[in-house]
Amino acid sequence: MAHSQETRDKVRQLYIEGMPLSGAAVSCGVSYDTSREWKAKAEARGDNWDTARAAYRISDQGVDDLNKQLVEDFARQVIVTTRELEGSESIKASEKAQLLAQLADAYAKFSKAFGRINPAYSGLSVALDTLKTIAEYLKKNDPAALRALQPNLDGIGAILGKRYGK
Repeated sequence: MAHSQETRDKVRQLYIEGMPLSGAAVSCGVSYDTSREWKAKAEARGDNWDTARAAYRISDQGVDDLNKQLVEDFARQVIVTTRELEGSESIKASEKAQLLAQLADAYAKFSKAFGRINPAYSGLSVALDTLKTIAEYLKKNDPAALRALQPNLDGIGAILGKRYGK
């Protein structure tokens, strides 16, 4: 079935604005395979949708918002991958442990590298890690103090987010 140029342009626009290609295709009544074909043909003509998407993110949101989005995207991927690994019955426990360790290592490296280019993220990361360390210490050494601290953790986290998340 032939689709109009307007439909092709709409798929491209939705993708560039951040919608997954599969979602853009469904929104426009086009099959995923067709949208992939349009994207590949456009790239062959020099219209790289992924480059346009990155440029859109930077220009529309600014670098700070883009950095925040990158961290959120990576964290979301870590969470999804972790859930898939934990729920998999076809992977041996020893392999799961190894894959989870590799994933944790990748996340730590990402956080460290990102903290170098974005000091606010680094500050938030250190502050939250410090708060976690305090909670772990109190859990082990003074459970009553931890119980007293627990109702305040969300508020403290919000203050840290405002202070370092800007």
